[in-house]
Amino acid sequence: MLKSNYEDLQQLDSILNSFIVLKTIPSLSIILNEPIKYFRKKTQTIAITGLDQIISDFEEKNAMSAVYVKCSGDLRIGVLWYLLEKESKPLVTKLLGKSHLKEFDSLAVSSISEIGNILTASIVNAISDDTGCKIWPSVPGFAVESLRTLLEAIASDFADQSNMLIASIVEFHGINSGIKLRMLLIQDPKEAKKLVA
Repeated sequence: MLKSNYEDLQQLDSILNSFIVLKTIPSLSIILNEPIKYFRKKTQTIAITGLDQIISDFEEKNAMSAVYVKCSGDLRIGVLWYLLEKESKPLVTKLLGKSHLKEFDSLAVSSISEIGNILTASIVNAISDDTGCKIWPSVPGFAVESLRTLLEAIASDFADQSNMLIASIVEFHGINSGIKLRMLLIQDPKEAKKLVA
């Protein structure tokens, strides 16, 4: 089992950062057609019942448009991509090459879901290339909910494995558009050990 000590989490954080820099940022930059900057919050161990600790006051008060992808196989992880609901229209407008978006329709949902799918694949492929693990992402699920509700659903996916989770949060910013997309990567500590072995 991955120890909760500083060195293990720091090593995991460094490994995930390399995957993000090498694969995810270039993928998002191509999708948005603009440079991307990012901010990583420290990877941390959290009790499964305490996932709400990672919710900021700002996130608590706003609905999120979110895509969740469960990954199974040799390594089981969950990846949640989310942004403020009000920021999802500018993202979809940019993706679809439109000047404005009248309503949030099935094409808009599909566009955001596909971004989550592509960006998750960028991380999964980097992990597979580095570790040799076979990982299969699920079909992305889309929802507009509070972050608390989204985290409760994710926690239920992992509750049968452990009472602790490893959480890594990254915020991506489109430099030109100002679009802010966040990623939460969740792992069971035993699964995370496969990345630092």
